[in-house]
Amino acid sequence: MKHKPYAVPTDKEVATLLRRSDPIIGKVMLVCLLSGMRAGEAAGLLREDIVAKGNLGCFFHVRPNALRLLKTEAADRLVPVHAHLDAVLSSLPSSGPLFPDLTVNDITKRFAVLREKLGIDRPGLVFHSTRKWFITQCERTGVPEHFTASLVGHKSARSENGITYSIYSAGISDEQKRDIVDQIRVPVS
Repeated sequence: MKHKPYAVPTDKEVATLLRRSDPIIGKVMLVCLLSGMRAGEAAGLLREDIVAKGNLGCFFHVRPNALRLLKTEAADRLVPVHAHLDAVLSSLPSSGPLFPDLTVNDITKRFAVLREKLGIDRPGLVFHSTRKWFITQCERTGVPEHFTASLVGHKSARSENGITYSIYSAGISDEQKRDIVDQIRVPVS
């Protein structure tokens, strides 16, 4: 049985989904669109997972916690909080889980309902597609693949044999991460 790939939402579809301001998953969807997080990573965010990095602003520290495990070791990472998320984050709980009433199951099922209500019905378009949209935006702005990999928690062999960077590099800097995330634009069309 061949794996069916997830679809990448168009900017128009993303704008339509966001305009809806869904009271159940609207905020977590925006977090995933602007960070590349998986649904479970976002649903498991705690207020203490938001860390200040001086003049670089705040970052999400995606790490295992009491609410969630991570898919891989590479999934433990720091992702800059997009400026568009400041208002969203200020409206969420000031301590503990940011999305205390949401599970991955709730998110994925609600996304299917929302798509249906909005008439967005394409094969492969699922909540995980928000992650594909983020990765696509990185690619379209010229971000090297291994930089994007570090933001979304993928292991990346950045040289043919995977030795040079994996042994000797400290990875991309927080400044580079901030520059990448700041390039992502929320579609309004």
